[in-house]
Amino acid sequence: MLSTPNFEFERTRGIVWVCDLVGSSSYLNSNESVDDLERFLPRLYWVSHGLVEAAGGRFIKWTGDGFLAWFETPLHRLVGERAYTVFKAAGFLTFLVNVTQLGLKPQRKFRIRHGVTYEHDALVIRFIQPNGHEGLDLIGRAVVLAFRLPGLEAAYPGIATQRQLTVAAAEYGEMSINFKKRDILRDDRLKYFKGERWGTESICVSSDRTPRRLSRGTAIRRAKEAVALAEGRKPPPSTEPNFMHAFLQYMLLGPDWSRETGEELARFVSEGLLGTLKKMIDLLESVDHER
Repeated sequence: MLSTPNFEFERTRGIVWVCDLVGSSSYLNSNESVDDLERFLPRLYWVSHGLVEAAGGRFIKWTGDGFLAWFETPLHRLVGERAYTVFKAAGFLTFLVNVTQLGLKPQRKFRIRHGVTYEHDALVIRFIQPNGHEGLDLIGRAVVLAFRLPGLEAAYPGIATQRQLTVAAAEYGEMSINFKKRDILRDDRLKYFKGERWGTESICVSSDRTPRRLSRGTAIRRAKEAVALAEGRKPPPSTEPNFMHAFLQYMLLGPDWSRETGEELARFVSEGLLGTLKKMIDLLESVDHER
């Protein structure tokens, strides 16, 4: 007799995060790179699952060359906080992949991009198998939009999103990611959104342009604050998500490659970024003294 799963349906709202590997088909279609891809994808799955859970989200499913994550947001006033956390987590995942390649040395470096949207009317589907296994999926217009957005080019850290989320996140806390409006033209709508117009009027993408030029004094002050924060001499802002400690523990307690990747990232931050930042501070201050 065939077993019958139990299905449950409910409506809710939340932040949708879709991550996608750039150019995955080109890796698959090349005999030189397909092995790299087959080693990379399980590691991306393992790392992203831990990061999503640490950030307070729900890892919905693996999509072959990326994933779908869900951050339920039952109260509208929590949108800014949730969006801020997702942007931080997505930015960190890009940073982790760019710096470490998850412990691999591929012939062509892997890159990821992200789509982040706010789904007002998600239909959440829970299904429980007779053996007790529980699965979760969701559908909605903004879910579909999130899957389309990673196709858009975006500067580091490769995030495409809705303007309402960038505004809400910026109101919640100081953003380290700059966003700019991305006009969606007719050809773009056909290429990336299958001709659908819904949700495409207010798309923003991460930008490498700073909104305004900082004075030398402000640059020195912010650099010193960043160094003090990284060295533990200054507590993080109250708005800062606290998922990093749990995620790094997850990495260090994982497989050998995960532990080595976490250690490589720590070395890069302490010896690379911090060292460069301290040299920049010394240079800026020496210029001030000479004037």
